[in-house]
Amino acid sequence: MPYAILRFSKKKAGGVGSCYAHNERKKEQYASNPDIDTTRKQDNYHIVLPKQTYLREAKRLIKEAGCRTRKDSTVLVETLITASPEFIHSLPSPEQREYFQRAFEFLASKVGKENIVAATVHMDETTPHMHLVFCPITDGKNGKSLSAKTILGNRAQLSKWQTDYHAAMSARWPELQRGVSSLETKRKHIPVWLFKQAERLDKQFAEIAGVLEGINLFNAPKKKEAALAAFERLMPEAARFTVSVKQYDGYIKELEAAEKATQERIKQAESKGNERVHKVEATMQKAVDGKDRELAAKEQQILEARREAYAAADKLRRQAYQFEGFIGRMPLAMREKFYEIQKQAENAKSQKERRNER
Repeated sequence: MPYAILRFSKKKAGGVGSCYAHNERKKEQYASNPDIDTTRKQDNYHIVLPKQTYLREAKRLIKEAGCRTRKDSTVLVETLITASPEFIHSLPSPEQREYFQRAFEFLASKVGKENIVAATVHMDETTPHMHLVFCPITDGKNGKSLSAKTILGNRAQLSKWQTDYHAAMSARWPELQRGVSSLETKRKHIPVWLFKQAERLDKQFAEIAGVLEGINLFNAPKKKEAALAAFERLMPEAARFTVSVKQYDGYIKELEAAEKATQERIKQAESKGNERVHKVEATMQKAVDGKDRELAAKEQQILEARREAYAAADKLRRQAYQFEGFIGRMPLAMREKFYEIQKQAENAKSQKERRNER
């Protein structure tokens, strides 16, 4: 079943530059994102063309609104808008544009068209999608303020965002599904870049392993030296990857427990449904059956969403363990260097989290 997809990402001033460079395709090469096909760059288009760089435009809007800011203020919110690949690819080109235009109008009605810095549709990646970037300026009793929290709210409010977005899009395309709320699945969003990084490391480690396995008496010095040099270049990225994946260990355990609990509730729902059917009169059986099916289907949907999240997170965890096992077979000096880099990455991540808490 196809889903309408809407995701938010808050951006502080320090993170706006990379967002701008990616969305507006300011780079010549995109080694970190193999999904981008640079030969199709001309197929991308804007619904709102940025007047200047994102950060400069954000500063202009904030200044004109007279908003006060802090060093850690969220100055922009990036919104990713798309749909399930099979659905978006099934739409003719004019209807794809209609999809993104309709989504744009939905967002504009919520955040104010005047606060939208850019709306860029990418056609040069695997699945067409739109990056809509807005400055979170709100109107209040005491004038305008900069507050992403007011606009996006807590988890319950974010769930309402998803419900409203689905209502707006399914009015035109009824086949689109709302999806299971994160309040029900307790699903955390695993960033796409982490999966792409895992795929890239997989390929590079496989190449190095292939070189090492091909070592023989005649080519040993040259081959081993080349493999170790390649591995040394990968160590910083591999270290950061393993640190990033560790934060999802607790999440995976939560999903395992949730899956078991959901399976048990499905069994209980089916059992209670069967008991009620036997107790009611024949005229009521149809209604009871329908309610039971509805409940079972809902529970099954939640279960599938949790399984999907668990599979994704567990794959990353297994890849991290695999990389560490590979590292364990390397020379002692290189292992020590890797763990030193990994420790530095952990410290840097801890410091960033502490700064965010403040």
